[in-house]
Order: sequence, then C-alpha cells, then structure tokens
Amino acid sequence: MKVFEATGIRNVAFVGHSGAGKTQLVSALAFDSGAVNRFGKVDEGTTVTDYDEEAIARKHTLAAAVAAVEWNRHKINLIDTPGMGNFLADARSALRVADTALVVVDAVAGVEVSTEKVWEFAEEFQLPRLIVINR
Repeated sequence: MKVFEATGIRNVAFVGHSGAGKTQLVSALAFDSGAVNRFGKVDEGTTVTDYDEEAIARKHTLAAAVAAVEWNRHKINLIDTPGMGNFLADARSALRVADTALVVVDAVAGVEVSTEKVWEFAEEFQLPRLIVINR
C-alpha cells in the first residue's frame, strides 16, 4: 500500500438527504479514478461503500463507509454517509473528520430535511461546503 504524507490526504464527506445519489456518486468517482475496475450500482447492490447485506437489501446506506481514491498524487477518502434521519449521527461523525462537506441535492426533490441538518452540522464544524445537484 502506498504511503502518503499527511498534507497529501483529504477527507471529503458526501452528505445529503436519503436518495439524493451520494452512494452512486462515490461509486462513479471510485470507478473514474481507477480505484475499482467496475462501475457499481446501488440498484444492483454492487457499490463500493454499501457492502452490508442490510444496506444492499434496503438500497440505503445505513452506516458511513470510506472509498479511498488517488488523484494527482493525493489520497482522497470519499466518506459516503447515510441520509436517513435515523442514521444522521454517522453523517455528523463523518463531517467531524472531514476537510470538506460535499452536499448532494436531488434536482427533482430539492433541499430536504436531512440536507438542512447536514448543512448545519458542516456549519458547526466550520467546513467548506460544495453543492452537487444530482440527476
């Protein structure tokens, strides 16, 4: 395994409402970066970060999970978080260790309750926020 200097490691938490596409986006980035050799899909239960049987069956992330990718001599830890209200504690924990919050918003549904909650968490930790409009 490659060793990276601390200055070359970034932690990005993917947060947002349930169903906004966080897990699929992490899977696409892992594939595009070459970290995995096939494009995983939530509906097929083949994403990198939803490996738990219950998460696959429900097609919802139930716990934060990390997919590490390399880009421009940096290691980027993509932290996929749950968006369901019952599991937002994992999203908050991920934001605590993140350098940036990537807030995924469903273009059809718009900003929803969990989106607002994770935005507040990111604000609490004074994190820069990037917004991705998905779909």
